[in-house]
Amino acid sequence: MTTERDQFPEHFTFSQRYGYEALPEPMKLEQLSDDLRRQLYNAVRRLLLKILEQVPDGRTYVENFTQRTLGEFFKVTESKIEKGFDFQESLDCFERWLIDKELAEFNKALDFLEIILNEAETLRIEMEMTDRTSKILICEFPMKIKQLFDKHTAPYWLDTSQRPYWFFPRTSKEEGEAVQQAIKTVHQGAMGGAVTHLRKAAKFINMGEYANSIKESISAVESVTRTIDSGASKTLGPALSSLKKHGLLQHEALTKAFQQLYGYTCDEQVIRHALLDKSAADVGLEEAIFMFGACASFAGYLTQKHRQAQQKGGSRP
Repeated sequence: MTTERDQFPEHFTFSQRYGYEALPEPMKLEQLSDDLRRQLYNAVRRLLLKILEQVPDGRTYVENFTQRTLGEFFKVTESKIEKGFDFQESLDCFERWLIDKELAEFNKALDFLEIILNEAETLRIEMEMTDRTSKILICEFPMKIKQLFDKHTAPYWLDTSQRPYWFFPRTSKEEGEAVQQAIKTVHQGAMGGAVTHLRKAAKFINMGEYANSIKESISAVESVTRTIDSGASKTLGPALSSLKKHGLLQHEALTKAFQQLYGYTCDEQVIRHALLDKSAADVGLEEAIFMFGACASFAGYLTQKHRQAQQKGGSRP
């Protein structure tokens, strides 16, 4: 029997579980979750311990790796790190700069992690003639880090297609701020149903249920159109035509663009309907984020146009 506890990843906060955080995790730039930081450190620690335990002369390899990594991060010569090398002290340093938010803000943690990833590749080359199993462990390390960022739907992703390995934001800070402002506009316009749908859409993105997220995003726009025009159809297409008729949509290209977006959600194996199996539709995180941002912005636009019409004494459609 499925319980409410089974519906969410274990690292979700109360606000995430119940939709009090409107933006999905991938749009919350300039932060890394505590659980992601902890698991990143654990991944680094396990790799180094396995090298120590399984590779002949593993201590030398780990010491060289640590010297290069810390030397590059702190911009000091390796000889500064070499003096008094202690493995546990090195691990403590790795832990502080990956986990401690006060010491290492998100950008410093990502700086450090990029250096670790690329120095691990150098370590793999050095171990070319040593134990094959240990070499494979290092080869798998970048993918494990990438998977952790995907698992936690972090606002950054790791490009492992070529060296050097780099992190990139999934969205822009400006886009996140614009979406937040749109949601605020919808809320101030007393569009409670739309806000609820957007919160659910964000929750589904965080849970990895991208098809359901798209369904909730488009439902947010539908909710606004029905609030503005109670006589409009329950689906978006006819509602857009109704709004255009009453002068709230004056741009033909904009109307057509959202009609096409709505058509996409209908065509993609009936996303618009109650899709429970996310694998049944060919949609992923990128599509879900795009639709969330597009629908939130459009809902905000419609709300603002409706408020302007009311302030001018225009007739309600």
